[in-house]
This record gives sequence, structure tokens and C-alpha cells, in this order.
Amino acid sequence: MTTEPSDLIPFQPPTADEPEYETVNAKVAMAGLSVHTQRAYCRWIKTYLEEIYNLPERFKIDLTALNIEMALGSLGTAQLKAWLGKLKAQKLGKQSIMQAKASIVWMAQLMADLGRFDYEVPAGLSRVKAPRAETGQRAGTWLTQDEIRQLLRGVRLSDGRNAAMVARNTAIVTLMVTCGLRRDEVAEAKWSDLGRQGRNSVLKVHGKGEKMRVVKLPDMTIAALERWREQHPLPDGNRSLFSRVWKNGKVTTDSITDKAVWIVISKAAVAAGLPRISPHDLRRSFARGAYEAGVSFELIRQSLGHSSIATTERYVNSVLELDHAATDIWANILDED
Repeated sequence: MTTEPSDLIPFQPPTADEPEYETVNAKVAMAGLSVHTQRAYCRWIKTYLEEIYNLPERFKIDLTALNIEMALGSLGTAQLKAWLGKLKAQKLGKQSIMQAKASIVWMAQLMADLGRFDYEVPAGLSRVKAPRAETGQRAGTWLTQDEIRQLLRGVRLSDGRNAAMVARNTAIVTLMVTCGLRRDEVAEAKWSDLGRQGRNSVLKVHGKGEKMRVVKLPDMTIAALERWREQHPLPDGNRSLFSRVWKNGKVTTDSITDKAVWIVISKAAVAAGLPRISPHDLRRSFARGAYEAGVSFELIRQSLGHSSIATTERYVNSVLELDHAATDIWANILDED
């Protein structure tokens, strides 16, 4: 039996009437982080605790009611070093290992904020040297032109006769591969974000860290969005650009989630006979395709919304100019069959 999540209330020693252990709502504590960072930290913290304690598969870590004693017992430099070494042995890249380490340091900081640790503990964990790992993105995550075409065919195969579902999912895949959007950026887009800048159709993208950027929409993407608009009951205003569609073809105005975007890509990949593909692979494919077509790192960086050009360089391993934008590259070769 557990207590109700204590959110960020400082730790108080339990009384005789209280249950065996205290919990904290770690997800509430993450409220100031970006959606992307919250998702990554939740995944890494769960993985860390499961592996440190060698938990059975049936045991599920609930970060809305994180066992404080369990968290405290896991936070040692020896445990962290051993775990990071294991991640390296699994051939994870430098960026993933550093993100994993940051999530555990964050958990230690939370314990210190609750009064359970001296602040020297998270400081000490932050000084743990992550093992050397390869930089850049993992191999095999950039789709070829033919694979993108297969993926679009997979959308039509996976959604069968549901015309609204086909129109919506085709627009999602097309937007992601021609503009390099993150899945949460797709889920959060509104009809009011569509507009024009000069002679170009554009989309305002609400990115990480509350940063807004503008991307040019290629003709292929505009056409896909228009086909989806024809299926939508109220395609205007501050309503979600992509909404839920029932199996019977009824289109609602309820927004989809970033998890739904993942499912769309996964189902299409299976239907197309492709290996496992994630939404982020489409983002990398956009960056790689633009790079190989000769677009500068700076233009690709702007389209992706990266703060640092070094991040963009890792994607391709090695003021937005809308008249010659990176978003044009894929659109010229991905005409539908």
C-alpha cells in the first residue's frame, strides 16, 4: 500500500499510522522541462530503477508515485558508473548516454529538493564521467526515397477503406518527412498555424523550449493537407490540425497525441514491409536528404529548430530563406504513385 503522491511537499518522517513508504509525483516535478525531455527522463529513470534493482517484468515503476526509498537507494556513483557502462556495451551513442546520465542526476536533485539528500549528492553524480561512445546518430535510421514511397503506400494499405484515416495519416507522414517535424510538434499543430509568408505557404511550428519557428510547406505537403481538410468537420481556428478518426470513418475535433503519431508510423511501416521505423527516423531522413542535396547546415538547422548547428551536424553524420528552403528537397522526389 502506498501514500497518495506527495508532489513537491518536502519529506516529513512518517508517523506510526502511515503506510510503509512515502512517494513523490516525479512527473509533476518535471513540469518545467520540455515535453521531449520529460518523455526521455521518464523512460531513462524507469529503465535505471528496473535494472539497478533487477525488478521482475511484472513490477511497473509508477513515476506519479515514485517510491522515495527506492530512488534514494539507487543513487550512488558506483551504480551510475556501472549502468552507464552497460549502456555503452549496448552500443548506445554519446547523446543517448549523456541524456541517460542527466535523467539520473535530475532524480538525485529532486531527492535533495525534498530534503532527503545533501545537494552534494547530485553534484557528485554530475561529476561521474560518462564512458566514451560514438558520436552521431545510430546507423540505419535514414530512409531512402524508395522507402519513403513504400511508407506512404503502407499508410493506404494499413488504413484500408477508411478514407478519412488515409487522408489524415498521409498528411502526417508527408509533413514529417518533407518538413522534419517532431511527433509532438505534429500533435500540437493547429489549423491557425497554417498561413502564408509572401508567395509561400508556411506552418508555424511550436518547438521545444517554447520556441516557435516557421517552415515552408512544399506543394506535395499542401496537397496532402488539403485532402485531409476535405475530411475534417471544422478545419479552422485554434482546433488541432490533426484530430481523432474513428474506425467507422467519423472525424472528431479531438486532438491526437504524440503517441498516436508513433502508432501511425509504426502501422504504416509494418504494412509496407519495412523494418521498425520511428517518427524521429523521418526527421533524420529529412535532414539527411537535404544535406545530400547540397542544402547548408544552417538552413537545415533552421528547419529542424535546433539551437546548435552541432546537433544538426550529428543528424547527418558529418533568417529562413523560403525561396530556397530545405523543405523543398524531399518534396521534389516524393510524388505519390
